[in-house]
Amino acid sequence: MERYKNARGGADVKLVIALLFAVGGLSWAAVSFMSSGKKDPTPSGPRVVDAVIDGEGNLIDASYTKAGNQKQVDEVRSEIQDSIARQAQSVLGSIDAPKGLPEGVSDAVVNAFIPVLSGDHDSFIDAIIAMGGKVPGELEADHPMFTHLTKVFKDAKVDLTRITMERFVASDGRRMEMRRDTVTEDEDVSPGERGGGVSTQVMEMQPASLFPDAPPKQDPTAVQIKIPVQPKGEKNESIFALILTWNKGEKKWQPAAYQVIKNRMMEDD
Repeated sequence: MERYKNARGGADVKLVIALLFAVGGLSWAAVSFMSSGKKDPTPSGPRVVDAVIDGEGNLIDASYTKAGNQKQVDEVRSEIQDSIARQAQSVLGSIDAPKGLPEGVSDAVVNAFIPVLSGDHDSFIDAIIAMGGKVPGELEADHPMFTHLTKVFKDAKVDLTRITMERFVASDGRRMEMRRDTVTEDEDVSPGERGGGVSTQVMEMQPASLFPDAPPKQDPTAVQIKIPVQPKGEKNESIFALILTWNKGEKKWQPAAYQVIKNRMMEDD
């Protein structure tokens, strides 16, 4: 554990990459980053030392549960639902508005995550509708959001011991944004600063076309759920993160954003 302290000491780096795109208008940059699936985007320079860490670089003991068949998926669904239901009592109790906020968060979480985990597109569409979403017209192929999320999470192993739910607080940290074919980068994050320390990468999809009436993630009701997984065929960890907000008109929790989070301890060659 001491080497993690030393590695973080002087060059602790948190790089947040937010990919924001409307469904049906995916950018090439978003597609290429999401499709990096099997490898971390580090072709040269710093290498990944460990990838089962928290955002501060602390080493974590993972305990993954398989979800490769329907029985295993059903067990994972039940465990996630129970975990979120337990945590929701205290988390929602800390939210001031609106008064008497219903729970039901656990249903939204399993609706958002389980179809992606199992790779079942029909269930994905059914779950969107169950959450009060809108699927426009007839789809000629799998929905783009489903396609990109399943590249990371289909048949993944799930760490049921580290599922968390908390109030969502928007970050003021540095980040790189990609909107369609426009790329902007915070000038304070220089390539030289990325040589070592902790790298946190966040790929974010805001499903505005599916949930046009969902309050944005800045809404006071926003909560964030994180589910750590080990993607199929990988040793490194990824996190399925979901930001939910309460749609008082629909009386449902709806996704304001889907996120793929990767925490990596980097070390210079």
